Amino acid sequence: MMRDNFSTKVKEVLAKRVGYRCSFPGCNRITIGPGHKSASDIVNLGEAAHIYAASPNGPRYDPSMTPEDRASINNGVWMCRGHAKIIDSDFTNYSAETIQQWKEIAENNTFVCLESLDSGLISTPTTLISIGSTIVFEGIWESANDGVWKFIIKKFLIGDIEDIRGFNDDIKSDLLRYIVIESQGDGRYIDGKLNWEFDNNTYSISINPKDKAERTTPYNMCDIAMNFDTHDIEIVDGSLGMVKGENCAKQTIILTLSSNFGDFLSSPTLGSYTSYYYWKYKDNEPLLKKLLKLEITRLISIPHKDGIDKAERPPLNFINRILDVDILSLDLVENKLPIKLKLEWGDGKIWEDSMNVFIKSKEHLHIK
Repeated sequence: MMRDNFSTKVKEVLAKRVGYRCSFPGCNRITIGPGHKSASDIVNLGEAAHIYAASPNGPRYDPSMTPEDRASINNGVWMCRGHAKIIDSDFTNYSAETIQQWKEIAENNTFVCLESLDSGLISTPTTLISIGSTIVFEGIWESANDGVWKFIIKKFLIGDIEDIRGFNDDIKSDLLRYIVIESQGDGRYIDGKLNWEFDNNTYSISINPKDKAERTTPYNMCDIAMNFDTHDIEIVDGSLGMVKGENCAKQTIILTLSSNFGDFLSSPTLGSYTSYYYWKYKDNEPLLKKLLKLEITRLISIPHKDGIDKAERPPLNFINRILDVDILSLDLVENKLPIKLKLEWGDGKIWEDSMNVFIKSKEHLHIK
């Protein structure tokens, strides 16, 4: 099988841009140094790892990329051999967007160290992070070593540091003990306690993530068809209309994003923050897009308790990855927000379509 490998020049530049140090957060290991075979011997323990795989069936492979794209410096990250192996062998834990952020953070840190510059001169990439149902903040990956994820808190959008301090005592339901990471496109239950630190006038949190929720596919899905213009059940030739497969998946996405907590009497833990995010941040479209991705990520990765069979599963667990979220217009038409989603199903198939998500009124949500 053909691989789109990096050239020697690309590998060299990737390594030099991070001072031959590993880009995995929390590692920073030097990967080059003197050998002992001779006075000129050099040992290199680093690798130029592909962000998107170099060949089909590889980790994070993107079939839309050209061979030139896959072999380009933009698709590479320098890491020690151990962490290069980890991001490939445990690739479900680390998305391409997350690794791209790690690369940028490592290069920024190297730039600051090179000239002892003020870190405020460069912009370190952040990601939105949700902790339970009451905390959302902009954060920076600090480390991901030994099964512990650690983030620096930059700015709260919802909640504050007191909510972080009291999280372990305030959250009584295990269903709300979760973390969702927007750039990662993944969420996990928290194993044990959420830990926080205050150092150098900066707060950080660390958690032990539980295993990733299982993903499925939409092809065997079936449900009663809904008419989203009339909000009624569709009747076809005197019988209930049915919707199946990917069309059922689309209907499920619309219903889930259009819902609010309490809308489903049989499943009180099922609901969405989409309407709340719209009213709070509709004047900041880039942030609203990130929040919408954060919310869909929660719905594909954090289980809720089904009111009928009592099973715990994510409402949208037939989605594996969110490839793109676009808001087609911020203006509501008949209380609906037009969006376009590009998704990957649980079997890797790419799907995209436009849809209208119903937005609850401010009065319904008690937003002033």
